[in-house]
Amino acid sequence: MADYEDRAPRNNLRLRGVPESISPEDLQVYVRVLLHTYSPDISADMLLVDRVHRVAKPKYLPDSTPRDVLLRAHYYHIKELVLRAHHSRPDPHEHYPSIRIMADLSAAMLRCRREFQQVTSEMRNQGIRYRWGFLTKFNITKNREAVIISKPEEGLIALKRWGFLAKLTTGATPMPQRQGRNNSADSAHRLTA
Repeated sequence: MADYEDRAPRNNLRLRGVPESISPEDLQVYVRVLLHTYSPDISADMLLVDRVHRVAKPKYLPDSTPRDVLLRAHYYHIKELVLRAHHSRPDPHEHYPSIRIMADLSAAMLRCRREFQQVTSEMRNQGIRYRWGFLTKFNITKNREAVIISKPEEGLIALKRWGFLAKLTTGATPMPQRQGRNNSADSAHRLTA
């Protein structure tokens, strides 16, 4: 079920910070204008949004916090272009300073990715670019070497090999194993070789 939950919403985007003053009838237009503002090179006929609606707010958030907006982009690659454009901006957009655009990930996926926080934080500090793959893997290219990391320990080994960690940090929580294809042994071999 967790695997299905992570695969089903692959075209979805979650928008955080959209004011509640935007009515449900106006959300479709608001979202299309926002997406076009972030990615002006994408033609309007490619920016198709199949569905858009607000989702329930977690109880721990204050009443003043607007509910997230969930949308389904018709084309997967458009969703990826918008995410990339949003994350590559050094500063918030001048017209949408409070908006955050995120992939729609399940709670289980977010928990697993949090286990990589030590590794991803160090990579950002060192200016190493990485890209999340599907499920809990991410791809790094460093010195023309492509590495696929599927466990936090593998990321720490790679950082140590590249000279960014003086000593291998312990304490990374092991990730729960998923059924299906597992390339972690292959990637671990490349990291330690």
